[in-house]
Amino acid sequence: MDNKTEKRAADILLKRGVKVTIKAPLFLRWFGKKTIALVVQAPTLYTLIRIAEESLSIDIELEKDMQLNNAISVVNEHGTTLSKIVALAVLNSPRKQWRVGLLSRYLLRNIEVKELFYLYQLILLYGGYEDFINTIRFTQTTRITKPMNLSQEEKRS
Repeated sequence: MDNKTEKRAADILLKRGVKVTIKAPLFLRWFGKKTIALVVQAPTLYTLIRIAEESLSIDIELEKDMQLNNAISVVNEHGTTLSKIVALAVLNSPRKQWRVGLLSRYLLRNIEVKELFYLYQLILLYGGYEDFINTIRFTQTTRITKPMNLSQEEKRS
């Protein structure tokens, strides 16, 4: 599959949202609801900044031949950060940020590692970082307020 086609497909998925069904909390199961659907959509800039802060806290170098003890320590140190990033993307609103801790702890207990990693990968790869960087580059090249050297003297080294 072509990279552009793959990116367009991921963009469409994020605009529409990626649904993940997980086991419903206990109080909802009392009322007969077995599962709930969480939807991950394209993050807003505020959410993208928060996700970037959390992602930068994961500062590890993975080796090809990682020992089991090292792998366990990586999961121990960064598993909660990964669930927090997914919780930020699911909530995707500054008004809902107080619920991030609750949702991340719930995700730790009720979502499979494969699904959590898939959502994390989708958020980081197609979350809008490329668009943000392109916007910054564009504004740097088109700054009309940038001071220009209008003097008639030549620059000398």
